[in-house]
Amino acid sequence: MNRLFDAQFTMLLAGALTFASCPTIWAAGLDRNGIGAASMGTGGASVASSDDALARMTQNTAALADTANLEVQLGATLAYAQGDFYQLGERMGSLDDTWGVLPDLALATKLSDAVGVGFSLTADTTRMANWEFSDIAGAAAGARYSQTQHNSTIMNLRAALGIGIDLGGGVSLGASVGGVYTRNELETPYIFQNNALAGLKTYLDLETEGFGINGDIGLQWKATDRLTLGISYRTPTSFKTNGVAKGDIGAQLTALGVVGQDGNYEYDAKIKTELPQRISAGFAAELTERWRLLGQMDWINWSAAFSDLNVNLSGGTNDFVNGVVGSNGITDRIALNWKDQYVFRLGTEVDVTEHLMLRFGYVYGKNPVPGETLLPMTAAISEHTLACGLGWQVGSMSLDLAYQYDLPISRSASGSLITGPEYKNTRTSVSAHWVGLTLGFKMK
Repeated sequence: MNRLFDAQFTMLLAGALTFASCPTIWAAGLDRNGIGAASMGTGGASVASSDDALARMTQNTAALADTANLEVQLGATLAYAQGDFYQLGERMGSLDDTWGVLPDLALATKLSDAVGVGFSLTADTTRMANWEFSDIAGAAAGARYSQTQHNSTIMNLRAALGIGIDLGGGVSLGASVGGVYTRNELETPYIFQNNALAGLKTYLDLETEGFGINGDIGLQWKATDRLTLGISYRTPTSFKTNGVAKGDIGAQLTALGVVGQDGNYEYDAKIKTELPQRISAGFAAELTERWRLLGQMDWINWSAAFSDLNVNLSGGTNDFVNGVVGSNGITDRIALNWKDQYVFRLGTEVDVTEHLMLRFGYVYGKNPVPGETLLPMTAAISEHTLACGLGWQVGSMSLDLAYQYDLPISRSASGSLITGPEYKNTRTSVSAHWVGLTLGFKMK
């Protein structure tokens, strides 16, 4: 038995190291609808039903108090997106080969009968949008670039330690602290928004990265033998990221009649970003011995975190641009004005046999991105998601499979808070497919 356990654990650990080295490539929105295939199968409605290591660490740390002697989970989620971009009713382009893999790892164990602890490494929030359409003339003097790729990336990888304590009376309390690595990338023709260069266009390649800290607090209450209630809170996460911004403003200079000047430049870049605070509350009801109903509501404070984006550039290398600006630094503010979001989740689990479980789920969350600032690169606009999944348990090993479909959605954008005409009167359509697979081991 010990040899079997050693082999299983070695296999999971080797897989974890392999997946942890993979880049986080894409996600349709910023917050995922569940982490781990079991949670994904019910649309992420797991705050009151956190029954595996990934859910305990990412949905409600209070459930760590109920962990087995040892739980190990390794998961991967494949995502694929489709989308189209229109201006004045004309199709301008589409999402280009936008797919990727999100790796997840979690471990949990008992310290005593009343205390459990855990560790997780997850891609909590992430987005990559690779759009392909020709640059549209419309900046000062009609400047345009031959650029066809318009790419933006937000990646947040969280490593966390958590603890859950059984307080008695069916109540458990949990908390975690996480260190979050973030990376922001933008490669696109960019129109300056709010500085001496406002209205001018440049080709921009921006990359910054940094670290932040956040925390979770969770509570679960087994109100009756058949009803469990749960609530959790995630603190805001603030980042100060550093990196490089480089590009070429030559096409804009040529359009203005400035000849003989080198348009290439490079700056040190600093960007302040934030992930929002979030509150989740829900229930898990055992309707029969084989059938469970799960419900959850999330409040996400996007309005505080995504009101605008401030970019500070310093140490500019282009003397001509420095002369125009009157400094070797530039500060620009990009309006976002995202709205707070309520997300509603309903899921169910059915035990088909002793070893096989079926899961279904539905998610609705109104798009938080206003039309005044909506761009293809920020189109986290999905509202309706359907989910289903399978769970297979044999002895100490488990295998979960889930599929989610972000239904097609199309939203118009006035672009009234975006300087320049490129994104006025546009329309963006997106949809996405997700497939999650999680391998787990529980030692009773």
